[in-house]
Amino acid sequence: MKNIAFRNIRNAFFLAVFMQISGCAGNVREESADTVAERVKHVSTANKQGLAWLAPYLHLSHYRTLFYGYDTVDYRLAAPETTAKGGFRLLFDASYGGNLRHYDLARFPDLSTRVISHRQHDVERCQLFNYMISSCLYRDLFSLDLSRSDLENARTSGLQILLSSGKQDYERINLPANYIQGFLKASSTSKAKQIH
Repeated sequence: MKNIAFRNIRNAFFLAVFMQISGCAGNVREESADTVAERVKHVSTANKQGLAWLAPYLHLSHYRTLFYGYDTVDYRLAAPETTAKGGFRLLFDASYGGNLRHYDLARFPDLSTRVISHRQHDVERCQLFNYMISSCLYRDLFSLDLSRSDLENARTSGLQILLSSGKQDYERINLPANYIQGFLKASSTSKAKQIH
């Protein structure tokens, strides 16, 4: 068991070093709208979901006692090639331990809710913890449809969304105003970085 704990700590250390070296550790939340716009990527051939514009990831994490790690949610805005008609999406990649979660709804500040679209659910691994508790690590990929008016209305104040099962609330997601402004600016021009 000590070997597993040591391996997890070592892996977390190398991941942190890699993120620092690769520049992924920059705090997108504090960047200007222009800097966010420069970091938005344009995919020359839209992906399977028909999305061509991809904002940089925002990251949220909470320490978990089991597995000596963190529950994380990485999320970002995405859009199809032409955004005039809308079709914006918020993409989520959630990794967590413990009880299975049901990311079913997104609750907005006005208390309205929208259904979340599920793309993938994986059980990463299960193990016995401290010789007494059996638990698993999960990964869920899901998305939330947003309209242009959703983003336009949040240009100055940002957008806060609560992820929920309907019976239990999970993470509170925050899209800062500068992030939204930068994404709208980039996805309405052709100056974003091309990926081939």
